[in-house]
Amino acid sequence: MPILLLVSQERCPFCRQIKREILGPMIASGEYLGRLLIREILIDSPGSSVRDFKGNTQTSRAFAIGYKIQLTPTLLFLDPDGNELAERIVGIQTPELFYFYVDRAVQDAIAAFPGRS
Repeated sequence: MPILLLVSQERCPFCRQIKREILGPMIASGEYLGRLLIREILIDSPGSSVRDFKGNTQTSRAFAIGYKIQLTPTLLFLDPDGNELAERIVGIQTPELFYFYVDRAVQDAIAAFPGRS
C-alpha cells in the first residue's frame, strides 16, 4: 500500500493547516481506507526516533535529511520500500488548489504502486 508521509514540525502553522484542512478530511472520508497509509513525522521533536524502510532506527531529523527535506510541510508519496512514487509537494498555497495537487499525487502513487489491485 502506498504511503503519504507528512514531514512536519510542531510549531509549523502550515503543517497544522494541512492536517486540519487536507489530511483530516481525507482520513474522515474513508475514501483512501485500504488504498493509502497516511502518516506524519515530526522533525523537531528532540530525541524522537523512527524506524526507516531498511529497519534501522534513526532520529526523525536524520530520516528527513535522507530525503533531502529542506522545508516543512513536505508531503512524500512512498512505496513500502521508501521509494518515491509521485512528485513530492512542498509548502501550501490555497487549500482548494493544494487538495487538487495532493489528490493527483495520491492517484499517481496508487497507480505506480506495483501491489495495487
